[in-house]
Amino acid sequence: MIRLVASDLDGTLLDSYRRITETNREAIRKLQENGIEFIINTGREYQNAIEIAKEANLTCGFICSNGASGYDEKGNLLFEHFIPPENVKKILSVFHEMGFTPNIFTNKGRLSLLSPEELKVYTKEVMIPSMQVSHPDFNYSEKDFQQLLKNVIFIDGEESLYNGEHQILKIISQNPDPEKLPVLANALKKIPGLSIANTSTTDIEITSSEAQKGLGLMDYAKRRGYTADEIVAIGDSGNDYSMLSLPGIHSVAMANATEEIQNICVYRTRDNKNDGIAYIIKCILTDRNNFELR
Repeated sequence: MIRLVASDLDGTLLDSYRRITETNREAIRKLQENGIEFIINTGREYQNAIEIAKEANLTCGFICSNGASGYDEKGNLLFEHFIPPENVKKILSVFHEMGFTPNIFTNKGRLSLLSPEELKVYTKEVMIPSMQVSHPDFNYSEKDFQQLLKNVIFIDGEESLYNGEHQILKIISQNPDPEKLPVLANALKKIPGLSIANTSTTDIEITSSEAQKGLGLMDYAKRRGYTADEIVAIGDSGNDYSMLSLPGIHSVAMANATEEIQNICVYRTRDNKNDGIAYIIKCILTDRNNFELR
């Protein structure tokens, strides 16, 4: 019997406009009304993910920052896994050596070592072109940037980072040249105690080795009393691998998923532009005791 559905956000629950559609909202509502729990399992930080859910009038649990933190549907913190300060220093040293800019995420939100003007340049010249390699229709408006500025905590240099009380959940970076990220990943793999993932060939996401979507999902499930065979998990990209490769789980790849993700999943649903989440929920509700993709 299916008791829990866990969904990634970007490329999965969100459409190409980074919104939860009305069709998906209604499907999730029906799922919850039928006693099946729905949670979001995302690489995004909690502060950002909860705003997306609120905009869609969606109440649910969250696993955030690639499994670095978990929250119940009331916003109560369930667990956190931070990158140790000594590893943060090693990561930033590698970034400096190889010319990458870190985007730092903490339990208080996103930090920036860049000034607001430098962040705008980075967003325009690095982040947006990187996103457009995998998502050519991706756009980022001035309104989006102003919202970003409102949500970023600007700090004055690395010493302020190390001397403050900042507890770091995740560090990411982007580069529009796909050949540069594997070189960075190989350098970072020399640092013990890290988990390295990606959502495309142009980004890299670094967390503690204890912070992975799969580990976070099973931690959440154990607290609720769910077993792997009672869980449907849905995703589309590399940082979903640890979740979708869990033994015994009902794994679902979006039609827009990477080849790697499609190869490890038992099922496949429609793409995120065509309400793939709503379609898989319809299949679950058809017969939750003998779930199969119809």
